[in-house]
Amino acid sequence: MTVEMLPKDQRPLEKRASNLPALTTQRFSIFDILPVSAILYLAKPYLAGPTPESALQKGHQIFESDHFCGTLDVLGEDAASDDDCELYVEKYKSLIDLVADNPLKTPFDREKLTISMKPSMFCDVVPTAQAARAKMDKGFERIARVVDYGMKKKIRMTLEAEDWRWANFHLDAYFALLNAGYTNLGTVLQTRLFRSKNDLKRFDENSRVRLVIGIYQESPDIAFVDKRDMKDLLLDFSKELFARGTYVELATHDADYIRKFASEVVIPQKVSPQQFETQFLLGVPRYKLQKALVNGDFFKDPEFASPHAEALSRAGCLVRMYLPYGNDKVSGPYCKRRLIHNPNMITYGIKNLLGIQS
Repeated sequence: MTVEMLPKDQRPLEKRASNLPALTTQRFSIFDILPVSAILYLAKPYLAGPTPESALQKGHQIFESDHFCGTLDVLGEDAASDDDCELYVEKYKSLIDLVADNPLKTPFDREKLTISMKPSMFCDVVPTAQAARAKMDKGFERIARVVDYGMKKKIRMTLEAEDWRWANFHLDAYFALLNAGYTNLGTVLQTRLFRSKNDLKRFDENSRVRLVIGIYQESPDIAFVDKRDMKDLLLDFSKELFARGTYVELATHDADYIRKFASEVVIPQKVSPQQFETQFLLGVPRYKLQKALVNGDFFKDPEFASPHAEALSRAGCLVRMYLPYGNDKVSGPYCKRRLIHNPNMITYGIKNLLGIQS
């Protein structure tokens, strides 16, 4: 498949007015002055190692020991040149080969390892109204090549969200590929952005979407600033997506909102356990919760008492762990961003060291 196969009005290119806000300037943080070695030490529990082989090994380990599924992610973003973009294409094709040649021991497609990727790996310009048309077309064509290769190898993939500048591009690319027949691709929707409420209308029973609050700092002109508002929208958005027949991947570490997701959405709407999953970042100490979701004990709580809760307790809920990997050069900036936006991860790391789980 090439981008030329799509009508011009369906090709992904950000159409932005020039008066939209710039990226929010990040406040100074203690993590800005810590050496990379210290950041990597603090964030070690959240990484699946430096190589694709180490990430694959982690994916097999968590499935065999706890029946947790995984999605592998090559760390890196903001490609600086065409050569960088092409290198990412080859890295992802190699990762697809590795996953395809080393499958998990499960007959169920939903449980198999998946692969996640960021759009800025495949285009060396930010998709604004001034961006070169040819550059954007090449970026889309690279994503299409990777997704096409994954489809041939029967590997499911997710095109991730980045900051607001990439929102039109990543969603347009996703729906263009979905409409072209690529059934192996899902995407991400951030409740943080005001625009996401309208983006919901594009999803249907053929879609798969990871619901997140989003980690990128955005201007209050275009995004919520209160995390409670963002988390409430996880529930509202999931209700509408289920009504549209969309497969939902709820990605949050907030145990209270996972309970609300069950009590206010899944159980009242009688959502099939085949229609959703929960996702967690590797290293966040939620082992007890994750095990209870997988084995169904989570749904045995008297709070959920209903015939559908009983059915969910028998089936359990699929849990998928996010497994990012890369060498120090790329994992350092990733970990720094994670720690800056969520300082609680230091607490999580201490809990991991002490063996404290929730």
